[in-house]
Amino acid sequence: MTLKHVWLTSTAAIALLSSLHLHAHGTEARYVELFQWKKPHISRVFGVATAGLGVPSFSRQTVQMRMIDNKACLVGNVIAFDVEDAYAFDVDEPVTLTLTYAPQLSTAFVVGWDKSGDAGVGLTAPIEPEPGAALRTVTLTLDRARLAGQGTQGTDIAVGSRRGLALCDVEISRSGTTKSPAPAGGVRLTVKDPKTGRPVPARVGIYDETGRAPLASDRALMLQRYADDLRMLPVNDRTFWPSSNRQAFYVNGDYESRVPEGKYELVVTRGPEYRAYHSAFEVRRDKTTAVNVTLERYADMPSRGWYSGDSHIHLTRDEVADPLVWGMVAAEDVYVGNLLEMGNITGTHFKQPTLWGAASRFGKDGHYIVSGQEDPRTGMMGHTIHHNLERPIHPDANNYFLYNKVFEQARSQGATSGFAHLGQGFNGQRGLALTVPFGLVNFIEVLQAGRLFTDVWYRFLNLGYRISPAAGSDWPYSDFPGVVRNYVKVNGRLDLNNWFDSFHAGHVYVSNGPFIEFTVNGRQMGEELRVKRGSKLEISASTQLNPDVDALDRLELVVLGDINATVPAEGKDRVSLRHELKADRSMWIAIRALGARPDPRNMVVAHSAPIYVVVDGEPSWKADSVSELVAYQRTQLQDLLTAPIEPSDDLEPWETRDLLLSEWEGQRDRLRPTVDQANALYDKLLDRLNGFSKRSQD
Repeated sequence: MTLKHVWLTSTAAIALLSSLHLHAHGTEARYVELFQWKKPHISRVFGVATAGLGVPSFSRQTVQMRMIDNKACLVGNVIAFDVEDAYAFDVDEPVTLTLTYAPQLSTAFVVGWDKSGDAGVGLTAPIEPEPGAALRTVTLTLDRARLAGQGTQGTDIAVGSRRGLALCDVEISRSGTTKSPAPAGGVRLTVKDPKTGRPVPARVGIYDETGRAPLASDRALMLQRYADDLRMLPVNDRTFWPSSNRQAFYVNGDYESRVPEGKYELVVTRGPEYRAYHSAFEVRRDKTTAVNVTLERYADMPSRGWYSGDSHIHLTRDEVADPLVWGMVAAEDVYVGNLLEMGNITGTHFKQPTLWGAASRFGKDGHYIVSGQEDPRTGMMGHTIHHNLERPIHPDANNYFLYNKVFEQARSQGATSGFAHLGQGFNGQRGLALTVPFGLVNFIEVLQAGRLFTDVWYRFLNLGYRISPAAGSDWPYSDFPGVVRNYVKVNGRLDLNNWFDSFHAGHVYVSNGPFIEFTVNGRQMGEELRVKRGSKLEISASTQLNPDVDALDRLELVVLGDINATVPAEGKDRVSLRHELKADRSMWIAIRALGARPDPRNMVVAHSAPIYVVVDGEPSWKADSVSELVAYQRTQLQDLLTAPIEPSDDLEPWETRDLLLSEWEGQRDRLRPTVDQANALYDKLLDRLNGFSKRSQD
């Protein structure tokens, strides 16, 4: 028997998948490979990198077909199945799944499935392979299986292993206990803004008395998750949501659907400036229930001059005026959604329209989407972001590692540039060590996926470089748009040119909940304050936190990376800090506010850009740490010149592996002069430090 499989990547993948499934939006940035592996009641089988069914993205390795004990087996990390709709679609019952696997090629694995209730996903505990035979079977019960095609490319079940498994057969059997739906009625929902009284986009959850979310009607926005088009998404536990049921959809102000008669739970949210709406309604057969929700504002940040933005969203646009993409961003009350065309050494994904710059901007009701890029991005030097570009910059393969050239081109366009993923992901420290001393880096994305990571950022601030914080959701890899966000100060009404100018100037703070205000002697975030030695510094700061998001814990004053003062919240949702310092040296000063969540990997937090205090012309560095910090950056540069390239560090190695391996050594040699220049700039920094030290001794 000859078994063939089909590779599905890039444009060819989408052409084939579109013929098999609903229209897919854009090229496939994930590993998705369709296998001709016929099994009863299974219509399609995929090797995937991410299943969207609770199974972690264990690996970036591909799946292979192998013959084991005369059976065709799939060997890899994540394998996903689409159950035939004619056999089971949108059910709610226990389903029996029997898996046959090869123990000698399998490690502990989990099974995820499309489930009714909760977040819409079920996940087993790890299953340890049983040794002693060429093939083994395990039989599982998938509780409340729904099988409504909400996984990658419409799949229903996924099997995944961190170190790999060999799956040789799959059998699925329904229990047939799904109850017939009750007679239907209608629900008509309108979500209004309290200030204007007009319908506004929002995120919505509707749940019956069992916690099951009825499938959203076509009045919900069609959403993009990679190349999946779907209407419902699970709400992860980093996203505030006042219900244990966590499937949601987006509406553009109005929504209608027919649902079985009964009582329903309703949740409506629109970002942290609004209180969460949590109530109930009832639907009767053949009747339409009208539900009118007027959201309550907790804080009106635009009235204070603060307009939110998300630095890092991946949503494909075919046209500039895309109301569905805009709707998802506006539903989270994000005023500026930066849609990043994502590149690698072979090409780009999450394409934006051909028009860039001001022509790429689409706005409605004061909320905007605009094109930017995450490119270049490698596992050797990190992922870079460039906002407000006049035209995209995608370096060709034989120049792809020459990051400084891209930053210089972006600067010549008036763009704002930085590094993604906390400054450390994908070895971003190396790229930062190379680009920062040339004055090319405007920001580091320090808040993402519930984590505030300041180590990389603080090192550069303590060397005297002025770099702003940024926050990016990285949808669909991490969070919904706007779950983390930048707040940028704008004088007067929102103007995108002014917003980008203000962000570039550092008048910004990052947050996934708290709102903050902060001045030093009247200076704002990102500004410089020049004083004589011994001058008094009067610090004023405040924070507040929507209690639906989290309880406020404390407000902290940060000086040169160290906590200088703390004000506990003591049960209040807002606190203030008044503090006085003596300007005995140059320094940078910032504040951060923290919620009560104890897990540092799932924080509710805000952090301001620094205010830079310059005393007698000395840089705002941490002078006694400069030598050590320069040595650290030089270590990163040395790693850049000596570390072997690991293609699997890239997010799309199935596309990029060969080019990365063939291009790296030659381009590393071409990087050496830039590394030498960076080291020379660090030398100048040390010379300057020695000059100030000698002056102070004299």
